[in-house]
Amino acid sequence: MFFFMARVWMFFFMFLAGCSTWESQDLEPATRNVSVVVGFIQVEPSGPYFRMHQAEAYVQYFDVVNSKTGKRTRVHLEPKAVRFVTKLSPGHYELFRIQIGEGPFRSESHVKMSFEVLAEKTMYLGVWRLRVDPPKTVRMLQWEVLAKTQSLDPSLVFHHVVDDKPLEFSLLQPVTHHVRLFSVAPSQPRAKYFYRR
Repeated sequence: MFFFMARVWMFFFMFLAGCSTWESQDLEPATRNVSVVVGFIQVEPSGPYFRMHQAEAYVQYFDVVNSKTGKRTRVHLEPKAVRFVTKLSPGHYELFRIQIGEGPFRSESHVKMSFEVLAEKTMYLGVWRLRVDPPKTVRMLQWEVLAKTQSLDPSLVFHHVVDDKPLEFSLLQPVTHHVRLFSVAPSQPRAKYFYRR
């Protein structure tokens, strides 16, 4: 009986060992070889606002896609954040969507801006200066990408902030963009002309 129970326990532990996998084997090489991607965002109105209790505009999130693999990544930002930090696998990327928040109101733009992510680097996407039109039937978003501003030297800012990998500039292309802003749920009103689900 003792030998029978010992064999049962031995087969049980062998079964468990066969079901387990090491974390390093479970990860794709591209997932392990990620790079840090950083940038700054400045959002300002392009004209006077006429809403009562108008909230300041800010970026809620933006979406990027790897041109080769098709993998999409959404980068969320804290309200009124002026810097974003994320990690992406090396490759060519396209930024295709950005959402702007204004209190309870939401607006989106579909853009087409590209950048490169190199391995073992800290990729700097520049300062995104976004000018948002006041609320009206047709709203536009003006986008300008700068390497630095008078108050910002990225090589100094990132020195002890991100990591010790070399800083590589990869500014969004094109560096200027002018696109339409569409209201999205739960914004009002729901007129089809300027509202998207």
